[in-house]
Amino acid sequence: MGHPSVSVKSNPQIVIYALADACAALQAAVECDIEISLVSPASAVAYGGPAWFREVVAQAHDAVPGAAFDSVLDCATEAGHALAAIRDGVQAICFEGPEDVRGKIQDIAIQSGCAIVKIDYEHALDLNQRADAAAACRDWLALQTANK
Repeated sequence: MGHPSVSVKSNPQIVIYALADACAALQAAVECDIEISLVSPASAVAYGGPAWFREVVAQAHDAVPGAAFDSVLDCATEAGHALAAIRDGVQAICFEGPEDVRGKIQDIAIQSGCAIVKIDYEHALDLNQRADAAAACRDWLALQTANK
């Protein structure tokens, strides 16, 4: 990932809830030869915590080492949780707090090598309650590849 900044990801975003979701998404990305973004559910930092997300992402990377991907943890408007995620070494966060606080969080993130990224839940593939996450990812990523 380049210099951390506020950006909207151009990679297809897949919302994951567990290690199985992350592995299914990464395997499908390999099969479709596309880079993806693994993103947490909305406000996940508050109930899952940064360590949970970081570990799920690390274990998925180990399980599917050939996948090209990045990851984003949603911190909603919670500055304290955003700072904890940055301190915990999360690759990127989504933070929607007040503008003056966003600037301060962004400065701290940049110094720590953490990107601030917008998660587009409206256009992301959400794996919540998908009976076959692998098939859902393959089908959705095939559409994403065809539309490029």
